[in-house]
Amino acid sequence: MAYIYLIRHAQAGSRDNYDVLSELGHEQARLLGEHFAREALNIGAVYAGGMRRQAHTAEIACGVMSNRGLSVPEIVIDERWNEFSLISVYRAIAKRMMEESAEFERDYREMQDAIRRDPHTTGGATGRCDAAIIRAWMANRYVDYQGEAWSAFRERIQGCGLRLSNNNSEKSILVFTSATPVAILSAAALELTDEKLLSILGVIYNTSITIVRPRESDLRMFTFNSTPHLGASQRTLR
Repeated sequence: MAYIYLIRHAQAGSRDNYDVLSELGHEQARLLGEHFAREALNIGAVYAGGMRRQAHTAEIACGVMSNRGLSVPEIVIDERWNEFSLISVYRAIAKRMMEESAEFERDYREMQDAIRRDPHTTGGATGRCDAAIIRAWMANRYVDYQGEAWSAFRERIQGCGLRLSNNNSEKSILVFTSATPVAILSAAALELTDEKLLSILGVIYNTSITIVRPRESDLRMFTFNSTPHLGASQRTLR
């Protein structure tokens, strides 16, 4: 059975323009392509989500591999690998959460200041707000939310993994996606709860490599969140 390489997209822009790669993101994707070229991967298929940051990461990395003489199949864009819309969840429920919790309101206002100083910040109030928002979404706390539900999103990503698991080729499969799909399939391989899934979601680096392989009806994990192509200063979480 094939090894499945789950790759988080390279660093993107600010929260208001998050679907465009940053300058560092371009470099991360290039270095990833060079790493795979050195590894001389035998690639049978390449998939990318339909979001620009996912597809552009794939384009850059695959272009480098091809230029280094590696045989790389055409990238298949599959929107089922798309990330959920965190900004949509914020817009839908953050105001109500602030009304319900003074602590969340303080963190939310602190987060706005932090993002103005550093649009890629993930720690402190930003991390606490993101975790609180995602927990509320996962728990379906606001049943009138009109966007994609956590249960539907998780099922969508697990379905993507199952389809790849039915591939009988021994060639490697590359999937350029986002942090939450990587976390969902990693959690499935490790039989983690949603709360534990959330804990690994927050540490997945841009262009990190997570390798899984089908085993009967399950996935077996070989590597999680690996960044052999990046130096310490090049590792980013957003």
